[in-house]
Amino acid sequence: MSKVNRLSKTIDFHPVDIDRVRNDDLWCTRFLEMYDLDMQMSFDKLWNTCIWRQSFRANDLNESNVRKDYLQDGVIFPHNTDVDGKPLLIFKTKKHIKGSKDMNEILKVLVYWIERIHRETYMEKITIFFDMDGCGLSNMDLEFIKMIIDTFKQYYPNALNYILVFEMAWVLNAAFKIVKALLPEKAVEILKIITKKTIDTYVDKDNCLASWGGNDNYEFTFTPEVKKLKVNGSVPTEDPNNNVQDKKVHFANSSPTRVPAVAPIHMHEPDHSPQEQAMLEISPSDELKFSRDDSNDGEIKLTCKSSTPVAYKIQTTSPDKFRVKPRCGILNPGETVVVNILLKPEHKLSGNGKDKFLIMCVPALDVQPQHVVEYWRKVGQDSPDMENYRFLCSYTDDDKSTPKVIANGVGSSPVDNARDYVSVSATETRKLEKQLKFTQTLQWITLVVLFILSIAVIYLLKLQIVNDEGCLSKDGLADAVDFATCAKGKADL
Repeated sequence: MSKVNRLSKTIDFHPVDIDRVRNDDLWCTRFLEMYDLDMQMSFDKLWNTCIWRQSFRANDLNESNVRKDYLQDGVIFPHNTDVDGKPLLIFKTKKHIKGSKDMNEILKVLVYWIERIHRETYMEKITIFFDMDGCGLSNMDLEFIKMIIDTFKQYYPNALNYILVFEMAWVLNAAFKIVKALLPEKAVEILKIITKKTIDTYVDKDNCLASWGGNDNYEFTFTPEVKKLKVNGSVPTEDPNNNVQDKKVHFANSSPTRVPAVAPIHMHEPDHSPQEQAMLEISPSDELKFSRDDSNDGEIKLTCKSSTPVAYKIQTTSPDKFRVKPRCGILNPGETVVVNILLKPEHKLSGNGKDKFLIMCVPALDVQPQHVVEYWRKVGQDSPDMENYRFLCSYTDDDKSTPKVIANGVGSSPVDNARDYVSVSATETRKLEKQLKFTQTLQWITLVVLFILSIAVIYLLKLQIVNDEGCLSKDGLADAVDFATCAKGKADL
């Protein structure tokens, strides 16, 4: 019995979450992707998330237990999709006034929409769209934005496709620096500042609201969710050679032992020759190189060294960046396959060895190639016969001293990996907040000075007009005094 089965008896986890762990690999995959295939850390984060979801009642949020006025005010709502077909979760920032709402209730609304989108789209990634058009300092609520960031970072890992910030005013630059500092490294890579001129790079015109310069005249009105009944045990399947699913990486599906960190990984050490019983011979052996020019493709050659057929499967920590074909299959004894890996043109490799690949293989007797996906669902993640091979990705001109694969295949210790995702220190946050307050104060001072100068200019213009009228109203002197004399008289005054 797995750790989840044992401990879920003492901790009352929600049945929906238990079912996800047991029968649906996508949720567990998200944690592994977020934490660079660090099994122990992924498991710990998954465990804490299940505890939070049960205490917050995330699965039970609906229109009857969330404040209706917050649902209907149009501050947070989903509508349309981005260029990748991912649902947009829109934040109309100018409708939010700092300090005017209960943050706990706003959090419920946020989680309600996230859960609803995941139910309606089978846990599809979400693009957050911050509509900052017309937003001022009174709308810039750091507590509100921190809440959004922390919710996704802690409890919905690797669930974002993009973070789009639309038409941000220059006076909010200091606040934006704080927001950017709070984001984990992977979130910074998908953060995009856009305007009406550049929005079509991420959202096409037909899906853009009219206020964004698009063709959609949609006005938000809340519509209750229509829930669909799920057939027990039915989960979507994938075609191993279907490139439409390149952004999803699927683990084996069916048993509780799929939970990360339940079983140890048998590491393939790149600095040593493969063991005699190794099922695969892999080239390259430890690092996949990419060129910085237009030919952003690489390949891995897999050769079956086993006396029996072998099933292989390839996963990556950065599924948005790479296109892998074929991603899984069957190799007969002595057979070789070349796996093509394309680094998409719009992406670059991350620094510090963040982009990695994992190749898993298990014996596959009497398994037909067309049934390999289902076979992986049955095998599970902790099969004693499984072999794992991990690779770093780098450019051909990178420093040769870059550290390669070590224990757990992450290129650094679990503690170092944890630090990568810890938010900026409290001291730095306070420093940035002071900068924001200084900017706000400076703006108010500037407005006051401009107001005083405006009054002074108006007063001087009025005084000039009065003097001119006084000079022209002296009818008895008008014939005897010329304009120069009048001007001189005004000067004498």
